[in-house]
Amino acid sequence: MKNDGIHHFCDFNQIYLDSCEGYSKKAVPQKDPDESNPEWRITVNPAAELVGSPRLRALIDRLYHHQKLLTDFDAKQILSALQCMDPTAELLLPLLTVLSNATAYPSNQLLMREFRLTNRVVEMLPDSKHWPRSTRVILLQCIANMAVSSDNMEVMKLALNHIVSRLTSEDEMEVVVAMQALTNLSINIRKEQIPKFVPVIPHCLNRLWVRGEVNLNALRLLVNLSCCPDMVPYLLGNKSVSGLLRILDTDREEVLIRAVTWILCTTSAVDALNLTYDRIAEHNLDPFHNPSHTLYFSIYGPKGREELETQARHLLNHANKDVASKSARLLETLANVSPIMSL
Repeated sequence: MKNDGIHHFCDFNQIYLDSCEGYSKKAVPQKDPDESNPEWRITVNPAAELVGSPRLRALIDRLYHHQKLLTDFDAKQILSALQCMDPTAELLLPLLTVLSNATAYPSNQLLMREFRLTNRVVEMLPDSKHWPRSTRVILLQCIANMAVSSDNMEVMKLALNHIVSRLTSEDEMEVVVAMQALTNLSINIRKEQIPKFVPVIPHCLNRLWVRGEVNLNALRLLVNLSCCPDMVPYLLGNKSVSGLLRILDTDREEVLIRAVTWILCTTSAVDALNLTYDRIAEHNLDPFHNPSHTLYFSIYGPKGREELETQARHLLNHANKDVASKSARLLETLANVSPIMSL
Protein backbone atom coordinates (compact mmCIF):
# COMPACT_ATOMS: atom_id res chain seq x y z
CA MET A 1 0.00 0.00 0.00
CA LYS A 2 2.97 2.25 -0.19
CA ASN A 3 3.48 4.14 -3.30
CA ASP A 4 5.70 4.38 -5.28
CA GLY A 5 13.97 13.20 -12.55
CA ILE A 6 16.53 14.65 -14.66
CA HIS A 7 20.32 16.16 -14.30
CA HIS A 8 23.36 17.90 -15.95
CA PHE A 9 27.12 17.39 -15.95
CA CYS A 10 29.41 20.20 -14.88
CA ASP A 11 33.22 20.30 -14.80
CA PHE A 12 33.89 22.57 -11.82
CA ASN A 13 36.99 22.53 -9.65
CA GLN A 14 36.98 21.55 -6.02
CA ILE A 15 36.99 25.16 -4.80
CA TYR A 16 33.65 25.68 -6.49
CA LEU A 17 32.19 22.49 -5.18
CA ASP A 18 33.30 23.29 -1.65
CA SER A 19 32.07 26.87 -1.69
CA CYS A 20 28.74 25.88 -3.25
CA GLU A 21 28.09 23.49 -0.41
CA GLY A 22 29.14 25.89 2.28
CA TYR A 23 32.36 24.08 3.02
CA SER A 24 34.92 26.67 1.84
CA LYS A 25 37.89 26.87 4.11
CA LYS A 26 38.76 30.47 3.25
CA ALA A 27 36.39 33.35 2.60
CA VAL A 28 36.96 35.28 -0.61
CA PRO A 29 37.14 39.06 0.06
CA GLN A 30 34.39 40.95 -1.74
CA LYS A 31 36.08 44.39 -1.99
CA ASP A 32 38.23 46.52 -4.24
CA PRO A 33 41.69 45.18 -5.16
CA ASP A 34 44.22 45.65 -2.44
CA GLU A 35 47.84 45.49 -3.55
CA SER A 36 48.85 44.45 -0.06
CA ASN A 37 46.77 41.31 -0.50
CA PRO A 38 48.17 39.43 -3.49
CA GLU A 39 45.70 36.59 -2.94
CA TRP A 40 42.74 38.81 -3.80
CA ARG A 41 40.74 37.59 -6.77
CA ILE A 42 37.30 38.15 -8.26
CA THR A 43 35.06 35.09 -8.15
CA VAL A 44 31.71 34.19 -9.66
CA ASN A 45 29.14 31.66 -8.51
CA PRO A 46 29.69 28.60 -10.73
CA ALA A 47 26.26 27.27 -9.75
CA ALA A 48 24.71 30.25 -11.53
CA GLU A 49 26.51 29.10 -14.65
CA LEU A 50 25.19 25.58 -14.14
CA VAL A 51 21.56 26.64 -13.99
CA GLY A 52 20.06 26.81 -17.45
CA SER A 53 23.28 25.74 -19.14
CA PRO A 54 23.54 23.08 -21.85
CA ARG A 55 25.46 21.01 -19.30
CA LEU A 56 22.49 20.85 -16.96
CA ARG A 57 20.25 19.85 -19.84
CA ALA A 58 22.67 17.08 -20.75
CA LEU A 59 22.82 15.87 -17.15
CA ILE A 60 19.05 15.80 -16.97
CA ASP A 61 18.79 13.93 -20.25
CA ARG A 62 21.42 11.38 -19.20
CA LEU A 63 19.83 10.61 -15.88
CA TYR A 64 16.31 10.53 -17.29
CA HIS A 65 16.99 8.23 -20.23
CA HIS A 66 20.18 6.27 -19.64
CA GLN A 67 21.31 6.20 -16.02
CA LYS A 68 19.29 5.06 -13.04
CA LEU A 69 21.87 5.24 -10.24
CA LEU A 70 23.31 8.58 -9.13
CA THR A 71 27.00 9.20 -8.57
CA ASP A 72 28.47 11.43 -5.87
CA PHE A 73 29.24 14.05 -8.52
CA ASP A 74 25.67 13.89 -9.89
CA ALA A 75 24.31 14.51 -6.40
CA LYS A 76 26.60 17.50 -5.91
CA GLN A 77 25.51 19.02 -9.23
CA ILE A 78 21.82 18.56 -8.46
CA LEU A 79 22.24 20.10 -5.03
CA SER A 80 24.09 23.08 -6.50
CA ALA A 81 21.31 23.63 -9.02
CA LEU A 82 18.51 23.31 -6.46
CA GLN A 83 20.21 25.77 -4.11
CA CYS A 84 20.08 28.65 -6.56
CA MET A 85 17.48 27.79 -9.21
CA ASP A 86 14.52 30.11 -9.62
CA PRO A 87 11.12 28.41 -9.12
CA THR A 88 10.07 29.53 -12.60
CA ALA A 89 13.22 28.15 -14.24
CA GLU A 90 12.45 25.93 -17.21
CA LEU A 91 14.69 23.11 -16.00
CA LEU A 92 13.42 22.90 -12.41
CA LEU A 93 10.48 20.66 -13.35
CA PRO A 94 12.55 18.05 -15.24
CA LEU A 95 15.26 18.20 -12.58
CA LEU A 96 12.76 17.40 -9.82
CA THR A 97 11.26 14.71 -12.03
CA VAL A 98 14.65 13.02 -12.33
CA LEU A 99 15.10 13.24 -8.57
CA SER A 100 11.63 11.84 -7.93
CA ASN A 101 12.26 8.90 -10.26
CA ALA A 102 15.65 8.25 -8.68
CA THR A 103 14.05 7.64 -5.26
CA ALA A 104 12.90 4.23 -6.54
CA TYR A 105 16.40 2.92 -5.79
CA PRO A 106 17.52 2.54 -2.14
CA SER A 107 21.13 3.39 -3.04
CA ASN A 108 19.92 6.72 -4.49
CA GLN A 109 17.96 7.44 -1.33
CA LEU A 110 21.14 6.86 0.69
CA LEU A 111 23.17 9.14 -1.58
CA MET A 112 20.50 11.87 -1.37
CA ARG A 113 20.69 11.80 2.41
CA GLU A 114 24.49 11.90 2.46
CA PHE A 115 24.66 14.91 0.14
CA ARG A 116 21.70 16.70 1.81
CA LEU A 117 19.49 16.51 -1.25
CA THR A 118 16.69 15.16 0.92
CA ASN A 119 17.06 18.16 3.25
CA ARG A 120 17.13 20.59 0.34
CA VAL A 121 13.91 19.22 -1.17
CA VAL A 122 12.15 19.51 2.18
CA GLU A 123 13.48 23.06 2.62
CA MET A 124 11.92 24.02 -0.72
CA LEU A 125 8.42 22.93 0.25
CA PRO A 126 7.25 25.98 2.29
CA ASP A 127 8.07 28.40 -0.54
CA SER A 128 6.55 26.19 -3.23
CA LYS A 129 2.95 27.04 -2.39
CA HIS A 130 2.87 29.73 -5.09
CA TRP A 131 4.98 27.92 -7.67
CA PRO A 132 3.64 26.86 -11.06
CA ARG A 133 1.24 23.97 -10.56
CA SER A 134 3.29 21.22 -12.26
CA THR A 135 6.48 22.10 -10.39
CA ARG A 136 4.60 22.33 -7.10
CA VAL A 137 3.08 18.88 -7.56
CA ILE A 138 6.31 17.17 -8.62
CA LEU A 139 8.13 18.59 -5.59
CA LEU A 140 5.43 17.12 -3.36
CA GLN A 141 5.67 13.81 -5.25
CA CYS A 142 9.42 13.81 -4.71
CA ILE A 143 8.85 14.19 -0.97
CA ALA A 144 6.19 11.47 -1.00
CA ASN A 145 8.68 9.12 -2.66
CA MET A 146 11.49 10.06 -0.28
CA ALA A 147 9.15 9.31 2.60
CA VAL A 148 9.09 5.66 1.54
CA SER A 149 12.51 5.28 3.15
CA SER A 150 12.20 4.96 6.92
CA ASP A 151 15.71 6.41 7.25
CA ASN A 152 14.36 9.74 5.96
CA MET A 153 11.75 10.16 8.67
CA GLU A 154 13.75 12.58 10.83
CA VAL A 155 14.07 14.95 7.87
CA MET A 156 10.57 14.31 6.53
CA LYS A 157 8.87 15.20 9.79
CA LEU A 158 9.89 18.83 9.16
CA ALA A 159 7.60 18.80 6.13
CA LEU A 160 4.57 17.32 7.90
CA ASN A 161 2.66 20.54 8.65
CA HIS A 162 3.19 21.83 5.12
CA ILE A 163 1.99 18.58 3.57
CA VAL A 164 -1.14 18.59 5.73
CA SER A 165 -1.89 22.16 4.59
CA ARG A 166 -1.92 20.96 0.96
CA LEU A 167 -5.03 18.87 1.71
CA THR A 168 -7.03 22.11 1.37
CA SER A 169 -5.65 22.82 -2.10
CA GLU A 170 -8.15 23.40 -4.89
CA ASP A 171 -5.97 21.26 -7.15
CA GLU A 172 -7.12 17.65 -6.94
CA MET A 173 -3.76 16.23 -8.03
CA GLU A 174 -1.98 18.16 -5.29
CA VAL A 175 -4.38 16.73 -2.72
CA VAL A 176 -3.87 13.19 -4.01
CA VAL A 177 -0.07 13.48 -3.84
CA ALA A 178 -0.29 15.03 -0.36
CA MET A 179 -2.33 12.00 0.76
CA GLN A 180 0.29 9.68 -0.70
CA ALA A 181 3.01 11.52 1.21
CA LEU A 182 1.02 11.39 4.46
CA THR A 183 0.35 7.69 3.95
CA ASN A 184 4.07 7.02 3.72
CA LEU A 185 4.76 9.24 6.72
CA SER A 186 2.11 7.56 8.90
CA ILE A 187 3.58 4.05 8.92
CA ASN A 188 4.71 4.47 12.51
CA ILE A 189 3.11 7.50 14.14
CA ARG A 190 4.85 8.55 17.33
CA LYS A 191 2.84 9.92 20.21
CA GLU A 192 4.22 13.45 19.83
CA GLN A 193 3.16 13.43 16.16
CA ILE A 194 -0.49 12.72 16.87
CA PRO A 195 -1.56 16.42 17.06
CA LYS A 196 -0.07 16.93 13.58
CA PHE A 197 -2.03 14.04 12.11
CA VAL A 198 -5.37 14.84 13.79
CA PRO A 199 -6.30 17.54 11.19
CA VAL A 200 -5.85 14.92 8.47
CA ILE A 201 -8.81 12.82 9.67
CA PRO A 202 -11.75 14.99 8.50
CA HIS A 203 -10.11 15.43 5.08
CA CYS A 204 -9.88 11.65 4.70
CA LEU A 205 -13.47 11.08 5.76
CA ASN A 206 -14.77 13.87 3.52
CA ARG A 207 -12.95 12.29 0.57
CA LEU A 208 -13.81 8.68 1.36
CA TRP A 209 -16.51 8.79 -1.29
CA VAL A 210 -15.70 10.51 -4.59
CA ARG A 211 -18.39 10.50 -7.26
CA GLY A 212 -19.98 7.40 -5.79
CA GLU A 213 -16.70 5.45 -5.59
CA VAL A 214 -14.49 4.71 -2.59
CA ASN A 215 -11.36 6.86 -2.70
CA LEU A 216 -8.48 4.43 -2.30
CA ASN A 217 -6.01 7.19 -1.34
CA ALA A 218 -8.19 8.30 1.57
CA LEU A 219 -8.80 4.70 2.63
CA ARG A 220 -5.07 3.84 2.64
CA LEU A 221 -4.38 6.78 4.91
CA LEU A 222 -7.27 5.90 7.23
CA VAL A 223 -5.84 2.39 7.60
CA ASN A 224 -2.49 3.78 8.72
CA LEU A 225 -4.10 6.23 11.13
CA SER A 226 -6.19 3.48 12.72
CA CYS A 227 -3.06 1.33 13.18
CA CYS A 228 -2.01 3.84 15.83
CA PRO A 229 -4.34 3.06 18.77
CA ASP A 230 -3.89 6.50 20.32
CA MET A 231 -5.25 8.05 17.10
CA VAL A 232 -8.48 6.06 17.22
CA PRO A 233 -10.38 8.20 19.81
CA TYR A 234 -9.75 11.25 17.59
CA LEU A 235 -10.85 9.26 14.57
CA LEU A 236 -14.09 8.07 16.17
CA GLY A 237 -14.93 11.55 17.42
CA ASN A 238 -15.08 12.91 13.88
CA LYS A 239 -18.28 13.48 11.98
CA SER A 240 -19.47 10.31 10.32
CA VAL A 241 -19.87 9.67 6.61
CA SER A 242 -23.21 8.92 5.04
CA GLY A 243 -23.42 5.24 4.07
CA LEU A 244 -20.10 4.56 5.74
CA LEU A 245 -20.32 0.78 5.91
CA ARG A 246 -21.12 0.51 2.21
CA ILE A 247 -17.36 0.46 1.75
CA LEU A 248 -17.64 -3.23 2.69
CA ASP A 249 -20.09 -3.83 -0.15
CA THR A 250 -17.80 -3.72 -3.16
CA ASP A 251 -16.42 -6.01 -5.85
CA ARG A 252 -13.05 -4.23 -5.83
CA GLU A 253 -10.78 -6.39 -3.72
CA GLU A 254 -8.17 -3.64 -3.33
CA VAL A 255 -10.87 -1.54 -1.67
CA LEU A 256 -12.44 -4.38 0.28
CA ILE A 257 -9.24 -5.63 1.92
CA ARG A 258 -8.38 -2.11 3.09
CA ALA A 259 -11.93 -1.41 4.25
CA VAL A 260 -11.98 -4.56 6.37
CA THR A 261 -8.50 -3.78 7.69
CA TRP A 262 -9.53 -0.24 8.66
CA ILE A 263 -12.63 -1.37 10.58
CA LEU A 264 -10.70 -4.24 12.19
CA CYS A 265 -7.84 -1.99 13.37
CA THR A 266 -10.32 0.55 14.71
CA THR A 267 -12.35 -2.10 16.53
CA SER A 268 -9.19 -3.69 17.96
CA ALA A 269 -8.22 -0.32 19.44
CA VAL A 270 -11.71 0.14 20.91
CA ASP A 271 -11.41 -3.29 22.52
CA ALA A 272 -7.81 -2.90 23.73
CA LEU A 273 -8.31 0.59 25.15
CA ASN A 274 -11.83 -0.18 26.40
CA LEU A 275 -13.10 2.89 24.62
CA THR A 276 -16.58 4.16 25.39
CA TYR A 277 -18.28 7.32 24.26
CA ASP A 278 -17.19 9.02 27.47
CA ARG A 279 -13.59 8.62 26.32
CA ILE A 280 -14.41 9.89 22.85
CA ALA A 281 -16.72 12.78 23.76
CA GLU A 282 -13.89 15.30 24.12
CA HIS A 283 -12.98 14.68 20.48
CA ASN A 284 -16.55 15.08 19.17
CA LEU A 285 -16.36 17.68 16.41
CA ASP A 286 -20.11 18.10 16.02
CA PRO A 287 -21.10 21.74 16.86
CA PHE A 288 -23.76 20.47 19.26
CA HIS A 289 -21.67 17.49 20.47
CA ASN A 290 -24.39 15.10 19.33
CA PRO A 291 -23.02 11.56 19.90
CA SER A 292 -25.13 10.10 17.10
CA HIS A 293 -23.25 12.18 14.52
CA THR A 294 -19.89 10.65 15.36
CA LEU A 295 -18.06 7.90 13.52
CA TYR A 296 -18.11 5.97 16.78
CA PHE A 297 -21.90 5.82 16.82
CA SER A 298 -22.10 5.03 13.08
CA ILE A 299 -20.00 1.92 13.56
CA TYR A 300 -20.89 0.73 17.06
CA GLY A 301 -24.39 2.14 17.56
CA PRO A 302 -27.28 -0.38 17.31
CA LYS A 303 -27.98 0.14 13.62
CA GLY A 304 -24.35 0.41 12.54
CA ARG A 305 -23.27 -2.57 14.59
CA GLU A 306 -26.02 -4.75 13.17
CA GLU A 307 -25.05 -3.77 9.62
CA LEU A 308 -21.36 -4.34 10.37
CA GLU A 309 -21.99 -7.82 11.77
CA THR A 310 -24.13 -8.72 8.75
CA GLN A 311 -21.46 -7.55 6.32
CA ALA A 312 -18.69 -9.34 8.22
CA ARG A 313 -20.60 -12.65 8.30
CA HIS A 314 -21.21 -12.38 4.58
CA LEU A 315 -17.48 -11.88 3.99
CA LEU A 316 -16.52 -14.99 5.98
CA ASN A 317 -16.93 -16.99 2.77
CA HIS A 318 -15.12 -14.54 0.52
CA ALA A 319 -12.77 -16.07 -2.07
CA ASN A 320 -9.95 -13.84 -0.85
CA LYS A 321 -8.61 -15.65 2.21
CA ASP A 322 -7.23 -12.44 3.69
CA VAL A 323 -10.67 -10.81 3.52
CA ALA A 324 -12.31 -13.88 5.05
CA SER A 325 -9.72 -14.17 7.82
CA LYS A 326 -9.92 -10.51 8.80
CA SER A 327 -13.71 -10.64 8.75
CA ALA A 328 -13.62 -13.52 11.23
CA ARG A 329 -11.25 -11.59 13.48
CA LEU A 330 -13.50 -8.55 13.20
CA LEU A 331 -16.50 -10.54 14.45
CA GLU A 332 -14.47 -11.98 17.33
CA THR A 333 -13.17 -8.55 18.36
CA LEU A 334 -16.56 -6.92 17.96
CA ALA A 335 -17.99 -9.40 20.43
CA ASN A 336 -15.71 -7.90 23.09
CA VAL A 337 -17.02 -4.38 22.50
CA SER A 338 -19.94 -3.53 24.73
CA PRO A 339 -23.05 -2.53 22.76
CA ILE A 340 -24.07 1.11 23.13
CA MET A 341 -27.61 2.20 23.68
CA SER A 342 -29.52 4.13 21.05
CA LEU A 343 -29.23 7.88 21.61
